[in-house]
Amino acid sequence: MKKLIFLFAALVVSFGVQAGGPLKWGVKAGMNYHTVGEPTNLGKDIVEAKNRVGWHAGLQASWQVTRMLSIDPELIFSRNSYNLTPSVGTGGVAYLNTIDVPVILGVKIIGPLKVQAGVNINVMTDSGVKGEEKPFRFTASSQALGYLLGVGVDLGHFNITARYNGFFRQSESSVAFNKVQTTDDLMKMRVGTWQLGVGFYF
Repeated sequence: MKKLIFLFAALVVSFGVQAGGPLKWGVKAGMNYHTVGEPTNLGKDIVEAKNRVGWHAGLQASWQVTRMLSIDPELIFSRNSYNLTPSVGTGGVAYLNTIDVPVILGVKIIGPLKVQAGVNINVMTDSGVKGEEKPFRFTASSQALGYLLGVGVDLGHFNITARYNGFFRQSESSVAFNKVQTTDDLMKMRVGTWQLGVGFYF
């Protein structure tokens, strides 16, 4: 976590020096909708993975490089989850906690509206099963590097963003259902996250 905060601070200082334009700091929070593709795994015990709504919160910065162009890095904590159902036995909710460091390029197109694109450094901090009764074991691997596409609106000190975060490779998770398996299966699936966020610049 400390390394990521240092990385975010380094990005802020580096881009700020390079851009030379106005620098803004702020906070943001919002909703996630974590999408999962059809899972594949060695034991074929998972028959369904359903999307769920999560949340995110963190820090944001922005440099107005030119009148039309801005560089907008963020440091975001995200909580995502989805329902997993086995072919036999009881399913449950798997969760993933991640720290994301997206570096975003924003281009104004009409008034306060801008399009956004960039890369995202993703680090898994925790994963597991929600609730006291845990019907299965779950451990997810970090995705490391992804991409994002979206739009944003700047309204004075406030900003609204809507975007999709994807990854360049499939997610890998280790799963084993109680009373069904004695060893873990490697589950692979294509994941992504739709995000709707509201931010405030100081």
